[in-house]
Amino acid sequence: MANTLADLRAQIRALLASTDDWPDATIDKYIGDAIRYHSNHFPRRWRYTLSLTTDTQAYALPGAHGFQSIVSVEYPTGESPQSFLEEVPEWSQEFQDAGNVYAIRGIADNTAIESDTAAATIVFAETVTTGETAVIEYLGNHPVPTAADDDAQITVPIGHWEALIAFVDFRSHWELETDEAVTVSTVSIILGQLGQEGRLAWNRYKEVLNSLVVQVAKSKTISWAAQDDTQKRVY
Repeated sequence: MANTLADLRAQIRALLASTDDWPDATIDKYIGDAIRYHSNHFPRRWRYTLSLTTDTQAYALPGAHGFQSIVSVEYPTGESPQSFLEEVPEWSQEFQDAGNVYAIRGIADNTAIESDTAAATIVFAETVTTGETAVIEYLGNHPVPTAADDDAQITVPIGHWEALIAFVDFRSHWELETDEAVTVSTVSIILGQLGQEGRLAWNRYKEVLNSLVVQVAKSKTISWAAQDDTQKRVY
C-alpha cells in the first residue's frame, strides 16, 4: 500500500466527499494538524550524528523535527558491542568523575523565542577528541507534508492512519459547526445536530487513539535484559 499525501487524502474523501465544503487545500491542512497531534502521542525516532572536537564538551542538540526527548546516546561509536551513556545531573559525582555519562543543559534565557532550532545542550563528562562521533537517537515529530504535494510521504505508520482520518473527520465537522454558528439565520436545531456530530467524531478519534496506545504498550513488554547480550548499555 502506498503512503503518500494523495493516498491518505483519498481515504479521507470516503468520509468527506464534498469538495465544496472541504476542498483539497482544507483537507491537507487538517492532515497536517492530525500529524502534529499524533506526533505528541507517537513520535518518530530520529538519529543524529554529532561530530566532536577536542576541548569542547558541550554541543547543541539537534533542533530539527520538533525534538522531544533523547532515547539514547552512543559514545564512542564504532565499538562492538555498542556503548551507550547514561544521563545524569551535571553536578552529580558521576559527572564530576568524568564517567561514561552525559548531562543536559537548558536553553539560555536570552535565546530568541522564535528560534525553533534551539533544543538545549548535551554535555559529555568524558573528555572527547577531534574525529570522534556520538550518535544521538531522539524522539521528534513526523514530517508534515506541504499542501498539494501529492507525492509527499506520510511517515505515520499506515496502521495508525485510522487515527489520522478520525482526527480529520472531527476537525472538519467542528469547522463546519463553527462556520454555521456565525450565520444569523442558522437555527439552533441545526447547530445542535452539527455539535453532536462533532462530538461523536471526537469520541471516535479518542477511541482509535486509545486503542493504538494500548497496542503499542503491549508491544513493548520485552525487557532490555531479555535481549541479546551483544549490545551493551553503560548505565
